[in-house]
Amino acid sequence: MGQLLSRPGKSSCVARCLLALCAAAATAAQAADWELDVDARLLSSEGGKSFLEAGLGTVRFGQDQSGLRLGRARVAISEPFGEVWTLHIDASAWGDQDKSPVGVTEAYLQYRPYPFSGYRLRVKAGAFYAPISLENRASGWESPYTLSSSAINTWLGEELRTIGLEAQLDWLGTRTGHTFDLGLTGAVYGWNEPAGVVLATDGFTLHDRQTPLFGRVGRAGYEPLEPFRQIDGRAGYYGGIEARYLDRVVLRALHYDNRADPSAYDAVSGAMAWRTSFDSAGVRIESGDGWTVVAQWLNGYTYIAPGGFELEWPFNARFALLSKRVGRHMLSARYDQFQVLSGKGNPEQDGSQQGHAWTAAYLFQLNPQWRFTLEWLRVVSNSYSRGDILGTTGLATETQLQLAVRCALGSSVQ
Repeated sequence: MGQLLSRPGKSSCVARCLLALCAAAATAAQAADWELDVDARLLSSEGGKSFLEAGLGTVRFGQDQSGLRLGRARVAISEPFGEVWTLHIDASAWGDQDKSPVGVTEAYLQYRPYPFSGYRLRVKAGAFYAPISLENRASGWESPYTLSSSAINTWLGEELRTIGLEAQLDWLGTRTGHTFDLGLTGAVYGWNEPAGVVLATDGFTLHDRQTPLFGRVGRAGYEPLEPFRQIDGRAGYYGGIEARYLDRVVLRALHYDNRADPSAYDAVSGAMAWRTSFDSAGVRIESGDGWTVVAQWLNGYTYIAPGGFELEWPFNARFALLSKRVGRHMLSARYDQFQVLSGKGNPEQDGSQQGHAWTAAYLFQLNPQWRFTLEWLRVVSNSYSRGDILGTTGLATETQLQLAVRCALGSSVQ
C-alpha cells in the first residue's frame, strides 16, 4: 500500500507525469478544443497518514508530506465530429505512484442534436461523472471555489464513475416565454460494483484527487482497490431531475443504485461486489453581484453478503458553501458534516465514522492563465477504524494549509 506514494521515487514520478502530459498536450494541440494546466502546491499539513499510504487521514496530504507538491497536471481534448458529435478525453497526473503516472478520469462520446419543439436531447456514452455535484462545475470536474472538495464530492471522485450510457432531455421553458427549464436524466452503467468499500473501511475524506479509470484507492489495513470493475454482470442505474430558474437557481435531485449482487466476488482478485444505493439533492443560488450559495445532501447505504451473511453501512453527508466574487478575487467558506454508521450484522461500531469540517479559501485570478489559491481546511472526526486497524485513538483533528499556483493553457484560455 505504501508504494502508492513513496518518497524515494517522488521526483522521478513527477518528472514522468509531466513528460507524459507534455506528449499528450502535443497531440491535444491538434484538436479543436484543448486545455493543459499544472497546479503546484506549497503546503503545511497536520493531518494523519494519507489514505493513499494505508492511513486513515481525512485530508489528501499527511504530516510527512508538507512542502512542495504537485497538486494536479491535466490535459483535456474535445474533438467535434460534424455538428452534433463530440469526443472528450480528460487525463491527469497527481504526483503519486499509482499504477501509471497519468490516468484518464473521463472519456466519452457525446451526441447533442439541435433543439426541437422546445426540447433538447443529449446522450453520452463512455466514462464520465453522474450529474450529482453542484460544487464541482469547473473543467476537469474541479471546484471553482476551493482546492479540496466537500466530503460528498470527494467520495464521488474516489469511487463513482458512470461507465455506460446516459441520456438527458431538457424542456427549454426559457425559450418559450417561461422563467425556468426542466431536465430529466437517466443512465445505465457497469464496472462500478466495488463502490462503497472505501466508505466502509476508511470513511469520508476531503480532498481533490480523482481516481483514474484504471487507478487505485488506498484502504487502511488492506491492499489497494481498483474501484471500476465488473464482478457480477449486473447493470446499475440512476435517474434524476433538474430545474433551472433564469440560470440563477439550480435544483437537482437524483437516485443512484448500482444493483450489485452483494454475495458476488471475483475469485482472481478477491474483490467483492458492494450493493450501494443513495439519494442526493442540492441547490445552487447565484446572485447578480457575485454571491453564490451551494447546499447539498446525500443519504444511502452500502452492504455485502458473503456467504449470505449481510453486513451493512448506512451513510449520510451534507454541506453548505458561501462564496463571494469581487473582480478577480473570490472568498469562499464551506461547512461539512458526514457520518458512516455500523448497520445490521456488524459487531459494535465496526467501520463507523462521524465528523465535520470547515474550509476557507481565497482565490486570485491574475489573468486567464494564472490563478493563485490559498486554502485552510480543518477536519474533526471520530473513526472506529483508527483504533481497530491502526491501534490509535479514534478522535482526530487534522489541519491542512495549501497555497496553489495554477498555470493554464489552451484553445479557450485567453
